[in-house]
Amino acid sequence: MAEFQTVAHIVDVPANGSVALELDGLPLLVCNTGDDVVVVENRCSHQDQPLEGGRIRNGYIFCPIHGMRYKLSDGEAVGQLTRVPIKVFETRVVDGEVQVRLAS
Repeated sequence: MAEFQTVAHIVDVPANGSVALELDGLPLLVCNTGDDVVVVENRCSHQDQPLEGGRIRNGYIFCPIHGMRYKLSDGEAVGQLTRVPIKVFETRVVDGEVQVRLAS
């Protein structure tokens, strides 16, 4: 089983904001909903564009290109442009550090 890896400090991820990074060659986005912190693949499944810079509201992230909406809890795509979900990784916060497990 893959280990958790620290990818950010919670204080560096603003509420209703995100921080982009790369881990093991995979583009990731650390998202802070204000209530939860989630790590997703930084890639919109509609046109393979980065989600970085997209608005985060009410547990969803909106693609900054066409406004496609994804549920951060499970990656579900909501809207007409695609039904393909985004990848959501197992995430935890330990002692102020955001940690992610890329594979199980």
